[in-house]
Amino acid sequence: MRKRTLGVVLLAGLAMSGAGAFTAANDLPTTTTAGYGAAAVTGATVTDIAYNVGADPSKLTNVVFTSTTDVTGKTATMTLRNAGVQVGSSYSCTLGLWTPDNILVPLGPGSMAITCASTEDIADFDQVGLTVVDA
Repeated sequence: MRKRTLGVVLLAGLAMSGAGAFTAANDLPTTTTAGYGAAAVTGATVTDIAYNVGADPSKLTNVVFTSTTDVTGKTATMTLRNAGVQVGSSYSCTLGLWTPDNILVPLGPGSMAITCASTEDIADFDQVGLTVVDA
């Protein structure tokens, strides 16, 4: 009986360490109040999320993600959720131009904006999700 219990504990420990290694590849800013990771995110880094409002400051106009990974040629969509329920439909996003930090090193570090405009006024949401896939 003791060996079986030890085996179950060992398997649970391996599962937890594997989950930690899997989620460690997600690089998202920790200073924003909205956000979630709902899928595997590897190879892309978002360093900032800006929530922009319109004339009515309680309504969202768009969300701009700053990526330090060149995702040129990809397709991006944003989802908003409130208490775990999706608000509206998914929103298509526009990819900005890749801007290198040093113009002499065009393939070096840089950033690009991913702008997701909402097509309707949304007052309440507490989570934002960004999906970037091959076009």
